[in-house]
Amino acid sequence: MKVILILSLALLVSCSAMDRELQSAISYGEIVELNKYSENISKQLMVRLFSSPIYKEGCFKETHGVCQYQYFLSVSTFDEYPETNIYRLTEVGEIKGVKWLDSVATDTAVIEFEVENYTKMALRNNPDLASESFLLKVGLSPRSIDQALTKLSN
Repeated sequence: MKVILILSLALLVSCSAMDRELQSAISYGEIVELNKYSENISKQLMVRLFSSPIYKEGCFKETHGVCQYQYFLSVSTFDEYPETNIYRLTEVGEIKGVKWLDSVATDTAVIEFEVENYTKMALRNNPDLASESFLLKVGLSPRSIDQALTKLSN
């Protein structure tokens, strides 16, 4: 019984944390419709990217600014009664590129994001920060998300 209570409490805490981060993304962040990227790829879903700014101590020297962004994807089918969902991306940083890939499965999207671990402004202000780039490949549907990370050489 104690285990179930502890697991339930952990689930509620994690859900409330995501709600706050998503609320921040919607209130203060930027919303980008990803369907406009890779126009030659047929899209079965409407996908939007929400970004929420992350401020960290010590990222900027003698000032403050956005060090990284937390990202969320909203996904929706084009049906009369669309299926929808919102997912958090595992990586934080700054997205430098978006590319759709062909997907043969119904109501799915495969999108590649090129992500830098810090924002361009943070790296310019603080050269002591270690710059790393990643390729985040996301398989997405209204029912699930799969994320695979590959480090790019700098």
